[in-house]
Amino acid sequence: MSYKTLFLQNTGKIIEMGDPKKPIGKVFGVPFDLTSSYRAGSKFAPQAIRSAFNNIEIFSKVFNIDLEEVYIEDLGDVTISHDARTTADRVFSLWKEFLEEKVPTCMLGGEHSISYGSISALPEDVGVVIFDAHLDLRDELDGSNFTHATYFRRLLDKMDHNRFLHLGSRAACKQEWAFAKSKGLNVLEADRFPQDACKAYFFNEHKKLYFSIDMDVFDPAYAPGVGNPEPAGISPKDFLVFLKKLRQSDLVGFDIVEVCPPYDNGNTSVLAAKLMMELFCSTLV
Repeated sequence: MSYKTLFLQNTGKIIEMGDPKKPIGKVFGVPFDLTSSYRAGSKFAPQAIRSAFNNIEIFSKVFNIDLEEVYIEDLGDVTISHDARTTADRVFSLWKEFLEEKVPTCMLGGEHSISYGSISALPEDVGVVIFDAHLDLRDELDGSNFTHATYFRRLLDKMDHNRFLHLGSRAACKQEWAFAKSKGLNVLEADRFPQDACKAYFFNEHKKLYFSIDMDVFDPAYAPGVGNPEPAGISPKDFLVFLKKLRQSDLVGFDIVEVCPPYDNGNTSVLAAKLMMELFCSTLV
């Protein structure tokens, strides 16, 4: 039996224009936030982002692509477990299926622990770009070694650190910074974005890419509704400059996590929807 049959609940379509037999992208939600360490509520984000997407213009001036002329399939939300690892395992199984279909897929969180499942499923030739204010390299948090603040550490327990580029960081404990340095991780802090990121040698080595976007990478002025806001972040304009310069890359999938609607004025969900739109358009260039 398909894992999609087991774990996905239909929650409506994002867009139904174009030929439904040939979707240019797939979307699903993971309404999970049980390891949130500050402001919970990201479990409400998939629906909030869908609503925002349905109420913004979806023609990309950046890429000259009109998503109203194509079809994006919304698969609904994963039936989550009350255990973070079990939920991540379900995400892993889903991504294995999606990768076989070779259609760019977007996962809407939820908090960042769910990305452990999607990233673990990626083939070895796919480079992973993490956009995040935080390093998420703690070995444990509040007695657990598997949370949204430790998921990247757990990935590095089993994956080559050279497959990762971390962009936008500006908040971590002393031990996390030391660990990143000792491992030789590719980390570019927020004040080096986008100029140094656009020139990173990482993109010469990895033409196939996966983006994991924690919305707290953006300054709270642009994205106030996140679980762990952190000042001095990047701007949406700089993100789009960066994205436009990566046209030669193949984006196999991406996730957008940590939107927290209970603390949002609506701007964060709209920004997340805008990012989803532009990222799908980038795959069509």
